Amino acid sequence: MKAGMGWPIGITVILGATVAANLVMMRIANNDPAFSVEPDYYKKAVFYDSTMAQTHRNLDLGWGVQAFADSIVAGQPTRVRVVLRDEKALPLLGAHVEATVLFNARANDLTTATLTDEGAGVYTATVPINAPGIWEVRVNATRDTSHFTSSTRITAVRAASRATGAGR
Repeated sequence: MKAGMGWPIGITVILGATVAANLVMMRIANNDPAFSVEPDYYKKAVFYDSTMAQTHRNLDLGWGVQAFADSIVAGQPTRVRVVLRDEKALPLLGAHVEATVLFNARANDLTTATLTDEGAGVYTATVPINAPGIWEVRVNATRDTSHFTSSTRITAVRAASRATGAGR
């Protein structure tokens, strides 16, 4: 090696290590399941007026929504129930209902399901809720020419395990 080549080699090694560390950090950041970006956020911003118009239509309809989740059982999907009421607080019958469910701590993982009409304004679907905590349920309901959207939150809990033993 020539005299005086230590500095250029040292700088090259330091720059190479910096680039490698940055690539590793970018990979870690992009694979973080807790990181999320709202889908079509730009499109939603561009169509903000139509979003506000839908909010006003929701208020004019006067429909209400409540969501519930069965207890989480390991290895099994969880049933989500959505109860819809009309402007008179009567069960909303005959609606086509879809729901998007997402875990707040992992908001990038969205699950969309078409709910089944169980009668009396109750609509259900089985979705992969596998972690206890706060889940957001985005409801999209249509009946005749009326379209209703709502977002609500549910708390998912694990099913109580049945312990057997003489001391119980």
